[in-house]
Amino acid sequence: MTVVITGATGRVGGNVVDGLLERGIRVRVTSRNPSGAVFPAGVEVVRADLNEPESLRAALVGAERVFLYPRVQDPDALVAVLSEAGVEHVVLLSASSAAAEGVEDDFNGASLLRRIERPLAASGLTYTFLRPDTFAANASGWRDTIRAGGTVPLPYPDSVQVPIHEKDIADVAVVALTTDRLNNAAPVLTGPERITLREQVAAIGVAIERELSVVEQTEAEAREFFGRFMPPRFFDVILGAWRASVGATPTISPEVEKITGHPGRTFARWAVDHADLYR
Repeated sequence: MTVVITGATGRVGGNVVDGLLERGIRVRVTSRNPSGAVFPAGVEVVRADLNEPESLRAALVGAERVFLYPRVQDPDALVAVLSEAGVEHVVLLSASSAAAEGVEDDFNGASLLRRIERPLAASGLTYTFLRPDTFAANASGWRDTIRAGGTVPLPYPDSVQVPIHEKDIADVAVVALTTDRLNNAAPVLTGPERITLREQVAAIGVAIERELSVVEQTEAEAREFFGRFMPPRFFDVILGAWRASVGATPTISPEVEKITGHPGRTFARWAVDHADLYR
């Protein structure tokens, strides 16, 4: 079996590559700049750009399954190329917001549902839509202020989340790419625990053996601070989610353990795995 991985330099895609190699699966990755990419031994690298769907054809020759990163400009053209190439199954890295009420008003979910999931579901290909909730890796955005002063500015530090380790998403993807268990399924994936942003900061402090503190912000202060890193409309969605989740009890999905056979990794485990980000 040959599996094509797009987005292989990303947190999830890189772990999917590793998981497939451990199972002895032939892995072919795509890269817009193969000469500048570094991958494990045994991985075939083919030049392709998801925003140029025709460029993907060479990578798909003889491939049965594809792991698809969702950031594409013309999903209909991409799905057509996948179908014409004889691909049997596509595993899409989607998001839990893709199935939410009012998805058309959500900058992330609307894109994934209307522009990626629907064409794939209508294509005749079998598929798996992986729908992770909050990524534990979102906390990597705190690294600069932690390194500089041991602080994390936050407007709603008691916002409750169920963050998922990217390795758990990758483990589910490997199951979907190597078996038929998740054909035409769309599992929602979360971490194994509810944890506040404040508790996440504390877990990082334990991992790096350093006392960290949260600097509570007003919404106006947060907009000014985070506006340096992202467009206002994106941050307003995140801010609204943080505000709404203070004191909440979000659902903990059982899917990671049910699919992989192992409990999901905790945020504390994620913090240990990524401690070097903050040192």
